[in-house]
Amino acid sequence: MSFTYDTATDIGKIRFAIGDVTSGAGIKPDGTNFSDEEIQLLLTREGNWGAAAAACCETLSVWYARVVNISVGPRREDLGAIRQAYVDLAAQFRKQYGGGGVAHGFSAGVVRVDGYSQDVASDAVTPEYDTVNVGQPTEYGGRVVYIIS
Repeated sequence: MSFTYDTATDIGKIRFAIGDVTSGAGIKPDGTNFSDEEIQLLLTREGNWGAAAAACCETLSVWYARVVNISVGPRREDLGAIRQAYVDLAAQFRKQYGGGGVAHGFSAGVVRVDGYSQDVASDAVTPEYDTVNVGQPTEYGGRVVYIIS
């Protein structure tokens, strides 16, 4: 994993915006830096350096949410405040640069073929149908249906 800091590049602009500018003294909860590869991943996904900076802050807020507050005698580190600061910074970046609306998922229509289906008679489904055709496309009532278990 590499670390470069050159403000003439998008990766450098992101590092500057989020404060991850000193190699070996990073902003992650464990004190490490974002790698160039991690930043490039977010930059590719988000499309511009400002939105990628927001994604970095959102990532940091998730990581800091997993770290507990620390109290040793009179000394207290409120790491929840750090998390909230990254949430707020991400919101500012999102407002200015956009992004964050990319959905990486899919949807699929489901056709139920069992005794509880609304459009299939309960006596039209047999146990043999369910066990023989598991995971295979099957013509049923004019539709191709997958039985998954």
